Amino acid sequence: MKDELKIKFWGVRGSHPAPGPGTVKYGGNTACVEITAGGRTIILDAGTGVIPLGRELTRRAVQEKRPLELTLLFSHLHHDHTQGFPFFAPAYFPGARLHIFGPGGTPETLRQVLERNQAAETFPLSLRDMPAAKTIESVRDSQVLVWDDEGIWAGEPESSVGPGAAAIRIYKSHAHPGGVYVYRIEWRGRSVVYATDTEGYIGTDRKLAAFARGADLLIHDAQYSEDHYRGQLAGFPSTQGYGHSTATMAAELAAAAEVKRLILFHHDPAYTDDRVAAQESAAQAVFPSSRAACEGMEIKFQPEVGALFRNFSIAKPKPDFDKRRDGSKI
Repeated sequence: MKDELKIKFWGVRGSHPAPGPGTVKYGGNTACVEITAGGRTIILDAGTGVIPLGRELTRRAVQEKRPLELTLLFSHLHHDHTQGFPFFAPAYFPGARLHIFGPGGTPETLRQVLERNQAAETFPLSLRDMPAAKTIESVRDSQVLVWDDEGIWAGEPESSVGPGAAAIRIYKSHAHPGGVYVYRIEWRGRSVVYATDTEGYIGTDRKLAAFARGADLLIHDAQYSEDHYRGQLAGFPSTQGYGHSTATMAAELAAAAEVKRLILFHHDPAYTDDRVAAQESAAQAVFPSSRAACEGMEIKFQPEVGALFRNFSIAKPKPDFDKRRDGSKI
């Protein structure tokens, strides 16, 4: 349905894929979440979960005989969040249009990283061999991405935008090596916050709590159990400072931010289904509305009553994403 906000999980593991009989319930693919906001498709990260999602998106487009347009947001550029992109079917679909955003020191950084990932020495097909129309640009954490009937554009938080648009706000967390973008997707009074690869602080990350305040859904990193994190789990080193949270840290953040629901994400690849279930129980002891993410899980929200009649503020001239920065056509 176009009149709903839908979240679907396609990859929920961290670090590397974890196939096998011990991960059947929660799944073994790395990070990828699909968000559908009023019929617009937004993808969070391109771990190996983006591979089956890509096949499904192209199947839908062919079946429904409609153009394929989507936005892909990278939280950061570590391998487990980019490794599925070279196998992403819509990128090979000539009629598809991809808007790709993520962090980087310059607007070109993201494109350069994706090009290196598909260099001739490491992959048989280059980024240029993918025939879909692609806009690839690094954005700043002070910007807001807006997707409305005129397209998707990057602006600053001022000025008026219609209530049917999807807005994507960005917070840069430094609680992960190299930094990571946390995204907040807002649509018709509903909001989802995606906070993967972030490590909790004593007393919680207050800036992140403020960014996530009141969200309908918080998807938060919960890679480690408390004993694993502290180096008290036999066979595992301490992971303090690795840039990942425990389930308890995620639950404490959810409570501090007063969100409605928490989804534990980025499960450690060494954890069996039983260990992930234990993570869920640990979070529920602190924040009862907690669940561990599993592949195929879907969550849906209807628009908030009255949201159609509200405007929100964003401003900046809309760039022409049909052209490169030098003016040439993509």
